Amino acid sequence: MSFYRYQFCDLVTDRPIAELDLGGVRFDRRICQAGAFSGSVPVTSPEVADKVAKVAGRRDNDLTSGPGRTVVHVWRGDRIWGTYLIWSAEPKADAQGRVTVDLNGASLESYLHHREIRSDTSFAGVDQLRIARTLVQRMEASRPIGLVPADARNSGVTRDAVYLASEALTYGDALEDLSSHEEGPEWMVRTVVRGGERIREFVVAQRLGSTQTEHVFTQPGNVLGWSYPADATDTATSWQARGDAPETDPEEEAEQVLSRIWADPRFAENGWPLLDRTVDAPGVTDRDTLDDHARWWARRSSGAVRFPQVTVRLDEQSTFTPDHLGDRARLTLVNDWFPLVNGRPTFSNSWRVIGVEITPATRGQGQDTATLIFEEPTDTAPGTEGTD
Repeated sequence: MSFYRYQFCDLVTDRPIAELDLGGVRFDRRICQAGAFSGSVPVTSPEVADKVAKVAGRRDNDLTSGPGRTVVHVWRGDRIWGTYLIWSAEPKADAQGRVTVDLNGASLESYLHHREIRSDTSFAGVDQLRIARTLVQRMEASRPIGLVPADARNSGVTRDAVYLASEALTYGDALEDLSSHEEGPEWMVRTVVRGGERIREFVVAQRLGSTQTEHVFTQPGNVLGWSYPADATDTATSWQARGDAPETDPEEEAEQVLSRIWADPRFAENGWPLLDRTVDAPGVTDRDTLDDHARWWARRSSGAVRFPQVTVRLDEQSTFTPDHLGDRARLTLVNDWFPLVNGRPTFSNSWRVIGVEITPATRGQGQDTATLIFEEPTDTAPGTEGTD
């Protein structure tokens, strides 16, 4: 059984506050978005209560502790598998008077969605990775939390971007918007230990992970369960992006700018119905940029989208950790749904891992499990221009 410990620290200074024995822990990490954290601690004595109060707080007038200012570092052995900002804490008691405190939070990416761009910021012909790093550096200019760029690489893709203070856009929103462009970058926040010090790194790249690394999961073997859903609920076969109205004479009513309509003709060729979607791009008034958004959606979410998931056992020396998001994993399944044919598996695919949900081992469950969320490569064309 792997050894986990949960170290609670101050968000701003990273000063240690307490270590708690948590139960029912679940946490996840994802590319370009925040992952969730949950766990609970039984309060078995006044001494334990005092310790937990340093993390959860006890009263409204206690400004020295509590949610919104405390992080938890999840250690697996000698490595940090995630840092999560505690956003809520709930002390409660059952009918027998047993007190527990539930803690819930989200990874450090969530902090970026709680900081607004409060001065007009613009970029013209700037590499998109530099835009992302500059946004984080400007956020850190006031009341920093120690978030530093991992490197200074460029992608070769330049963009124009304007962020107005009047839009009250968060830095997280701006980064998500940057990633939603065709060929947009991927990013995440990770905590690494170097020279005995914890460092919070903002990592941004054209594509995260290593194309040379392939983690192997098999059934029979270390695969505990799998699912392969196909979902057309929020997809379409015809995409359009809608921006804001351009600035005009105040007496004239300007209409919102729309992109061209983008679609992959293969869906019509294969008998698909016409399914229309319009996606909003707040703050955008340039039609070429809106076309870029629409093409991105046409490539990523046309038809029935498949997001395979697999739950695996994580061994002590597992090659895969949450910091390996973006790496490839080969999944080979042999079962009644995917039987052997001529002695060979009918299902053996390699995908990028874009998310992981981890359940640490407990006394009732003596093994760490992880649900891997894959990105299935699509050979859908970036979109064929339709009509205006």
